[in-house]
Amino acid sequence: MWKSARLLLGGLLSYLLGLYLSPRLLSPDYLISLTLPFVQRESSSSSSSASSNERPPIELPPLPPSVTPHRSSTGAGSSSRINVSNASTKNELVAEETTHYDPTEAYKTLLGIDATSPDPFLDVQFVLHRNGEAHPCSQQREEVSSSPNDEDGSLGVISKAFLTSSQRLYPNKKPLNAFDKYDFDALLTHSLAVGSSPRKVREGHSMGLLDDNGEHCSPTWRDEGHYLDQVATTHDDDENEDKLLISPLLKYCDMGIERTPIQLDHSRLVRVPEVLSLPCHFHTREGVRITSLEMLANLVREAKDKADNGECKSDESAEEGTCNNDRNGTKPQLHLYAVQAGRVFVFAPSHVGEIFHLPHVTSHDPNQPVYLQVLSISPRVFDIYNFFSREESAAIVSKALAETSESHKMKRSSTGASGYNVNSQRTSENGFDTHGKEAQAVKRRCMNVLGFDEYEESLTDGLQVLRYNKTTAYIPHLDWIDDYQKKEEHNYDSAGVGSNRFATILLYMSDLTEGDGGETVFSRGWPPELTEQEYVPFQAALTQLRESGDVAGILEEGSWEETMVARCRSRLAVRPHSSRAVLFYSQEADGTPDQKSLHGGCPVISGEKWAANLWVWNAPRGGFPGAPVNKEVVERNRAAKKENPNDHQKKVSFSNAGSDERFRNAELYFQETFWGKLGFGDPDLNVNTFEGHEWNVKVGDEVLRKIVISKDATQRYII
Repeated sequence: MWKSARLLLGGLLSYLLGLYLSPRLLSPDYLISLTLPFVQRESSSSSSSASSNERPPIELPPLPPSVTPHRSSTGAGSSSRINVSNASTKNELVAEETTHYDPTEAYKTLLGIDATSPDPFLDVQFVLHRNGEAHPCSQQREEVSSSPNDEDGSLGVISKAFLTSSQRLYPNKKPLNAFDKYDFDALLTHSLAVGSSPRKVREGHSMGLLDDNGEHCSPTWRDEGHYLDQVATTHDDDENEDKLLISPLLKYCDMGIERTPIQLDHSRLVRVPEVLSLPCHFHTREGVRITSLEMLANLVREAKDKADNGECKSDESAEEGTCNNDRNGTKPQLHLYAVQAGRVFVFAPSHVGEIFHLPHVTSHDPNQPVYLQVLSISPRVFDIYNFFSREESAAIVSKALAETSESHKMKRSSTGASGYNVNSQRTSENGFDTHGKEAQAVKRRCMNVLGFDEYEESLTDGLQVLRYNKTTAYIPHLDWIDDYQKKEEHNYDSAGVGSNRFATILLYMSDLTEGDGGETVFSRGWPPELTEQEYVPFQAALTQLRESGDVAGILEEGSWEETMVARCRSRLAVRPHSSRAVLFYSQEADGTPDQKSLHGGCPVISGEKWAANLWVWNAPRGGFPGAPVNKEVVERNRAAKKENPNDHQKKVSFSNAGSDERFRNAELYFQETFWGKLGFGDPDLNVNTFEGHEWNVKVGDEVLRKIVISKDATQRYII
């Protein structure tokens, strides 16, 4: 007995010693190869007994740049696996090479759904708005049950719709956590407007999530001849029985080839499965772009938390836009704003005085939250509170006064689409700050306010700094540039595929009191505090002005300046004070110019007025890559050897050769404004700039190289 025990103990010790030494004496690959036949046989056996309907193993397509595949080490007895991680998500999905990819489990993992954390899309109602519209065009179908309907009772109809759409996009090929914002746009558009499958009229209604097939989400423009009409219809009638029945939302999202501006990311758009139209992108009421299922789920959870805490309201004037209760006051609602492909988000005010809180916008002071307050519905005008500081204001003015370059220094203001054209009815002075530290900070803040999730320089002008001395003014005008005759090389037709100024943010940098003048007047708008019966006609306002004697001896009677003052005192006018900011739109949501945005600078009666404005474009502006052009004009001008108006811009590339250790962690600055990283391995930085501009290559606070732009049209600098 003891002999047997000794033999058993000796064998056990030998076995343990072998386990300890074997990895050190034999290669890991050899050890894995010993177990591989067993793994393969097990896999083969399970495969042969599987149902013919079972999904095949996952196939990984080429991944987007933000997704990095890497192999993880594995122990004996287990197959290798591929980890697919996405920096934008916290969860990591693992696709086992020897098992099947289960989209349902992947979905639950991605959204954190388990026994203690239920499906976030249960007991919530989606409400859909067209871009810029306060009144919704559709909502979730009532027959969409709030109860779970999958096998284990954890997923509701909305989640099942999302899963179906994800599989229509990439059938078992792309893990959900590898979806980028373009995949998400296609997924959500498909779920709302197509659903389980587009059906022919004779086979029944489309199974999208929207009530009445989203009938009232149709295009706001004339859509005759839309390419979807060739294969699909939005009407349930006998004449169209062999066509696909689709939601009008799809024709809204995809405006067609003649009305869809080509943005810089156009090639990355993912078409809606099965229908193959361009998708909408979706924003919250506050302008935040929704870019993933996780983000959508978090918004729903926030809405539910607010409802549980009694913060949601069921009346239509409630300002918690993502949290309003449904008609019965029982379900929290998530309001989604659908923005057409190639278009930009527009705020949707419902009443004067309405507040839009913008916690996603970083203020100059973190303790002072940025928010909008509606000054006017038509034109769309908003006060922006806590947007910039008096210190930033003073710095911008100081830089403008110190500027010496001919193209940017303070001088008599000009007008027109191109060239320097002095207008006798624009008597202010202006200069441009394109890359100053404060100007860049303000420009990025502007883009955040306007609903852009990424900053793009080509969508902004430089910050135009304005000075109005006593009696100076600017007649009412549109910021939208008029080129109906298509005489310019740039295509300004923003209602088509062109680009134009779509929004203006005005920054006031001096204090003017009542009677000092200098207001910004919207000459087709009315003061919101007045009823229609209280509106003052122009002639009556002019008579009152002359009787008051306020401008006697200052402005000539009968002059255009006197006319301006009368309009300023009878129409919608915004009075300047230092650090006040105002937003207004020059375009409607479909790109057509908003004629009611006509505005002017009222004459200064006393003191001096400093201001600045930033024009933001709906697509790349002239002179930048991707800017739309009138091809006929370009060809005609080149044939006539006419100079390109953008030839004065210099296209410059900066790159790091990776050979000088001093520049390992280099950064590029325009003067003192950070532009981008230019260290070892960083991508080239390409800019449009002008002769005489100074660019600095820094490491820390030390300038290692100063570059002054020459007169050559194309330049390349290698450090």
